[in-house]
Amino acid sequence: MQFFNIRDIENLTGIKAHTLRTWEKRYGILMPLNTPGKHRMYDNNDLKHILRISTLYHGGYKISKIAGMSLDEVITNTLQLETKTNFEVFINRLIEFTIDMDEKEFKQLLADLRESIDEKELYLHILFPVLQRIGNLWMIGNLLPIQEHFASNLIRSELICSIDKIKSREKRGRHKVVLFCPENEHHELPLLFLHYILKTNKVEVIYLGPDVALKTIEDCIEKTNPTMAIGYMITNFADLDANKFLNHLAAVTKDCSVYCAGPGFKTVEEIPDGTNLIRSFEELIKFSENIPNLN
Repeated sequence: MQFFNIRDIENLTGIKAHTLRTWEKRYGILMPLNTPGKHRMYDNNDLKHILRISTLYHGGYKISKIAGMSLDEVITNTLQLETKTNFEVFINRLIEFTIDMDEKEFKQLLADLRESIDEKELYLHILFPVLQRIGNLWMIGNLLPIQEHFASNLIRSELICSIDKIKSREKRGRHKVVLFCPENEHHELPLLFLHYILKTNKVEVIYLGPDVALKTIEDCIEKTNPTMAIGYMITNFADLDANKFLNHLAAVTKDCSVYCAGPGFKTVEEIPDGTNLIRSFEELIKFSENIPNLN
């Protein structure tokens, strides 16, 4: 059995801690355990129940009505929500399936969403928010690594299928882009999504993937002559010196424009000539969509 504090619940469900306390006091929706220090602690069942409450709440139900439902009614009404409801509904359901490691339900909901939501919207507004929420808890030790890997690998499989389904175009633009994660960075989902965006926009991609040594990047650039290289780093668990890495990368890329993004590069102080630092994932997506229009 796992336990979560109220901030964990807030991060996973999107419901503010203050709102949760108010609901508990006014409606008696949950009776969490209290530690000797008077801190609320929630177990797996509490979390799943709050996720369902959040699903109904974001699906248009008033909290006073939800408070009057039995546990079975909460579950039944959650399952009956139509797919036209907002993104938060599906984020919560996928997190619930992640907590339970229910692969069948996770995949079935993804299949249903593909029928009703644009593929890009699915990744940007549902799947990546799911990963962000569970990833935050995994990194501070409040979610089991196996649960984070469970969701990540299912979404990774979806992304690879999406990329493979894009038909090759005969006509391509002038840009050829190398995509990589630096050595010891194994979280490649943002990079895969870039691959998907670029391929959709007819940009030629050389996908090196995660955990790529600097020498491999240099060899690739020498052999393929790309117009730009894009690197993404999330965790930097190996304590890579981002400043030195960018200087070394700039030295081996020469005429190839370099773009680096992700939280792992947030410590960069000086940016070498010919290198560009993109500060947010949203900014990186906008940039990647505009690549076909760059001279």
